[in-house]
Formats: sequence, C-alpha cells, structure tokens
Amino acid sequence: MSSPTSEAAVKANSSEAQRLCLRGVAAARAGQKRLAAGLLTRSVQLDPRQEQAWLWLSGVLDDPEQQAFCLNAVLKLNPQSQPAQRGLQLLEERRRLNGAARSASGHALPEVAAVPAEETRQEPWWVGWRRSRREMSRARLLLWAFPLVLVCLALVLYESFALAVGRVQAPVAAPPEVAYSAPPPPVPTRPAFEPILEAEPLAVVESLTVGYLSALEPVRVELREATAAYRQVTSQPGGASVGHVAATQRLRSTVESAISTLGELRPPRTLQQAHNDYRRGLELEREGLDALLEFYGSYEVANANRAAQRFQEARAYIERAQAAFAGQARQLAELSAMGPQTAR
Repeated sequence: MSSPTSEAAVKANSSEAQRLCLRGVAAARAGQKRLAAGLLTRSVQLDPRQEQAWLWLSGVLDDPEQQAFCLNAVLKLNPQSQPAQRGLQLLEERRRLNGAARSASGHALPEVAAVPAEETRQEPWWVGWRRSRREMSRARLLLWAFPLVLVCLALVLYESFALAVGRVQAPVAAPPEVAYSAPPPPVPTRPAFEPILEAEPLAVVESLTVGYLSALEPVRVELREATAAYRQVTSQPGGASVGHVAATQRLRSTVESAISTLGELRPPRTLQQAHNDYRRGLELEREGLDALLEFYGSYEVANANRAAQRFQEARAYIERAQAAFAGQARQLAELSAMGPQTAR
C-alpha cells in the first residue's frame, strides 16, 4: 500500500513531466531540435505515460531505431494513434530500419539529446507529413478557385461581346428630298419613260433601308445603355453576387425586348442576312445570360462553361451584322450626296 508521500511525489513528477513536454514541443516547433530532444527525454523519464512527449521526441531524433522505439512507446499507450502508425509506415517505406525496432523495457534516453548533428540529415517523418497536409490544403484551394476562374473568363468574354454590341455607330442620315424629285425632261434621243423605270426601284430600296435602320437604331441604343449599366455594376471590386444577379436579370430583360422588336421589323432584301445574324446573336446572348444566372444559383462549372461559349458565339454574329449595317449606312450616305443629274 503506497504512502501519501509517494503519491505526492508521483503527482509532482507528472506535473513536471507535463511542463517539460510543453517546453520541448515549443522548442521543436522553433526548430531547436537538440534542446527539444533534451527536454522531451527528461519528460518521458519522469513520466513514461506522456504520449505527446514520446510522439514529439520521435520527430526530433535522427536515429531511425530510436524514432521507432518512441513510436512504439506511443502505440503501447494508445494503439489507435494514427500519427504513430503513419510514422512507422514512413520509416519502413524509406528502409531506414533494418528490422523490428528495439523495445527494451529498461531503455532510457537521457543521452540522446547529445547526439551530434550529421552533415547530411534526412528530414524527420513528421516534416513530410506536415508538408503533405499543406499540399492537400493547396489542392483544395485550387479546386474551389477553379469555378471562380471560369466565371471571370465568362465575364471577360462577355465584356468583349458588350464592346462589340456597344460600338457607337454613326446615325443613318436620310437622303435629302431633292434626291427623289422628278427627273429632268427626257433627252430627245431616249424614251421619256426610261429614267422613271430606272429610278423607281432604287428609290424604293433606299426608302425601305432608311426606314429599317431608323427603326433599328433605338433598339441598339437601348442595348448599349443596358450593357454599359451592367458593366458598371459587375466591374465594381468587392461587389456582392446579389447585385450581379440583379444586373444580369435587367440586361436579360432588355435583350429579350430587343429580340421581340426585331421579330416585328421587316428588313429589305439587302439587309435580310444582317437582320438574321443580329437576331441570332441576341438569342445566343440571352442563352449565355440564362446560363450565368443558373451558375449564380448553383455554382456548377458546366453552367459557367456554357455561358462563356454562348457569349463567344454571339459576338461573332453581332460583329458580322454590324459590319453589314455600317456598309449599308455608308452606301446610303454616298447615294444621298448624289445629285438628281448623277447617272445611277
């Protein structure tokens, strides 16, 4: 039966061992391996039940057999210790053990702290373990950052599309009325009805083209203003996703209205293809905005990819249509400068 004096001594040793263990762990984290080895060795001498002291002592020792001895001591105290199991596995994988680790019951480690440092030391197992943990954290960070990169790519593509849509076009000037005045008296050598038959089809085409471009211009102006407003909201640093969703919904409503208006317009034969291209570009833009709204709701990578693809396809259609509109506007401007006497 133990006396009260012996029980007090055991508690004092355990308290001192815990204090030395904390100091040894701090020294190990600071890179002072020799100091940490001395403190942790003294800790396990005072109280062999210090599991953390055995575990950290295995990380500051250089001898593989002594490391294995410490890890086996941890497993005796806690057979479920995963760090100790992983440490022994790494020692075996590196072939730093020639056989099973020694497990003498009366083995003491007071002199281990004085082991001289070798010129070429292999890093302890716990350094590799911590490095692998850091690499896994970086991999998770990249996995979370990938959808954000796709969103940024989609926004960049949409910015390019918005610049194409918002490119300022010169207003189409209607030809002066004098261009449609009555033709001069016929030359005696030519029939009187020939100038009328030649001028009427051209006048009709010009009139239809001017009417179509004039009706289309308010739609394009509204799209440019909506695109500028959307770009102002989404380009603000640190903006909330709620604001981006609201701006995307407003722009989608404007695009939907423009598509409806284009369906009511009747373009002349010379601008039929440009009309179809412009409408198809707006429809692709609407699909891209729908995909972007779905991404804001689910953050699925497939939606971001679909939005970027639709914006890129829409940009090609819009630019081709704008080139045709601009070419027709230049042709009308040249015709409006022609006098009534100019040969057509």
